[in-house]
Amino acid sequence: MTSLRYQTFKKSLVCKCCGIEGTIMLLELPSNGGKVCVPHFNLYAEREGGLVQMTKDHIKPKSKGGKDHISNMQTMCARCNELKGNKPGKLKRLREIQDGVQTIYTVVYGGIDDQVLDGFATSDRGLAEIARKWIMETYMWYEDTFEVQVSIRLKAIRVIPDNGEPIKFAIKPIRRV
Repeated sequence: MTSLRYQTFKKSLVCKCCGIEGTIMLLELPSNGGKVCVPHFNLYAEREGGLVQMTKDHIKPKSKGGKDHISNMQTMCARCNELKGNKPGKLKRLREIQDGVQTIYTVVYGGIDDQVLDGFATSDRGLAEIARKWIMETYMWYEDTFEVQVSIRLKAIRVIPDNGEPIKFAIKPIRRV
């Protein structure tokens, strides 16, 4: 096990941000457009009845001059890694979220067996963007043809089209930070 990813997991199985621990290794065959692929192991943690993939994260992002070296790697779950992006200082803010400073939310659409939309946010504006993006991709509506109303207090989002019935979403708190 000489890969940098496995070496990172050897250092720690715990997400540097949220503290979730990877406990399940699965042998997987990646899909690569019909090309022959080599099976490899992926590390997963259990969260809310599902699996979250654990990843290696560059402490100093490559886009900011960080190196592919074990000293520049840390373990993070895929969700935290996505939230951090290529902003090294953002990890401090994400930790504050994890420490109970504020709540992080996701958006749920109840029309399709409580489908959780892709993305997390801590504000009305961020939640509106998640709903707006989903509406535009799903219904192919232009941004100026509907209005998004968010109420964290009511844990609800309403998308009001120029014509037709409003579409309702629920706001689900993920973690108090």
